[in-house]
Amino acid sequence: MEGFVKIARKDQLRTTSGISVRVEGEEIAIFQVGADVFAIRNECPHQHFQLLHQGEISEQTVTCPMHGWKFDLKTGKGIIGGGNLKKYAVRVVGDDVWVEQPEA
Repeated sequence: MEGFVKIARKDQLRTTSGISVRVEGEEIAIFQVGADVFAIRNECPHQHFQLLHQGEISEQTVTCPMHGWKFDLKTGKGIIGGGNLKKYAVRVVGDDVWVEQPEA
């Protein structure tokens, strides 16, 4: 699949927290919310904390575990706190999860 990289199997995803994967040097957090899978840069814009994948998931949002900033997983936009997250397109093909390749 051109422009995408296989990063996980669907059974590796959790609904209570995300997972972190490295794609071409970029840390990406992957979240499953219901049937939807989201991919964002695994870095909160506040102090560049790189553990967003460990944040609390509520509906289609994630809350940074460090200082409580909250982001919409669908858009990457900040809800509480400032800034936005880089969002990556995701495709689920069968049992495989593919994420868009980061720009060089």
